[in-house]
Amino acid sequence: MSIEDIPKKKRAKADEIKYIPDEVWEQLVFHINELSSEHIPIILLMEATGFRISDVLSLKIDCLVNQEDGWWIIGDQRKVSYKNHKVPISEEIANVVLAQQELTKKRYSLDTNPKKYLFPVLKGKRMGNPISQDSIKLNLNKLANRCNIKDKDGEIYWFKNHAFRHRYGVNLINNGMNILHVQKLMAHASPEMTLVYAQIHDQTLRDEWEKARDNGAVRLDTHGEVIVADLAQQAEENGVELEWIRHNMDSIRLDHGFCVKSPKLHCDFLEQTLEPPCIKNNCRSFHVDKTFLDYYQEQIFKMEADIEVYKKSGRLRSIELIEPKLKRYKELASGLLHTGGIFGLEKPRREYVGDEREKVMQNV
Repeated sequence: MSIEDIPKKKRAKADEIKYIPDEVWEQLVFHINELSSEHIPIILLMEATGFRISDVLSLKIDCLVNQEDGWWIIGDQRKVSYKNHKVPISEEIANVVLAQQELTKKRYSLDTNPKKYLFPVLKGKRMGNPISQDSIKLNLNKLANRCNIKDKDGEIYWFKNHAFRHRYGVNLINNGMNILHVQKLMAHASPEMTLVYAQIHDQTLRDEWEKARDNGAVRLDTHGEVIVADLAQQAEENGVELEWIRHNMDSIRLDHGFCVKSPKLHCDFLEQTLEPPCIKNNCRSFHVDKTFLDYYQEQIFKMEADIEVYKKSGRLRSIELIEPKLKRYKELASGLLHTGGIFGLEKPRREYVGDEREKVMQNV
């Protein structure tokens, strides 16, 4: 390897949290198939779990767990001596792990992989041990140079393995997750360690909302039907704190819509990992506007492509599982294209459930 093959490191500012921004992640995903096949699942797991690179490489073959509420990854967090730390993952990432499990079981034996690692080396000095951390970083940065992966300033991006963990924390905070839940997911020893991510302000989210606040929006009612209304009108009629929503819009935006539930109230679906629980459960505080239309159209395209693959391979059960989600996404996309907005139920019915709702309604 010549000296030209090694990309030059871009120095970060001392007060800058080094995480992988969306624009860089999207470029990496676009070119990811140009990486070695042994590196791709490791990179996807770093981004999806928030595990340190050393903890991803130390995962065992049996690290994947399927529960009623979805898929989970279990692994040790060695830096903080946390055994069997568990985080939720998507079905897509679970399929990546399942494929890696089959590959490892097929290629390795107890002699070549005595510690049952998910990502062992087959031969050489490292045989039976995990892949080298440095090889991941080196190949990422060679890819960045080769494929011209740039940051927002137009400079070739310099990848660090730990930046994937920072990306995980930043995304959780930007998507409105409670700081204590982020602390738990990232196995931080104290909330102070987690607060560093809360200092990152993504102005883009606010700007997008400002551009879209006069556009139509949709949501599902408690029966799963798409219904419409005007945000300002509904806020005035139903007592929703519109100014609070406007002020905090950057912290209550999810990948697939907005959550305007009061942070003082318990979320019934917080611990669920089925994708996404607020849509599956017709959450009364979940809302979607036209800034999310591209997201839903992209997801619909992917699901329809998956169904065609499943049909060819005879995976009828997979089709049965994906069709309800596809139907719901098409309803939301259609609503965004053809209707106005919805912030539906009156505040007590929207924000309270069960006995809690009955007590509140008696006092209204």
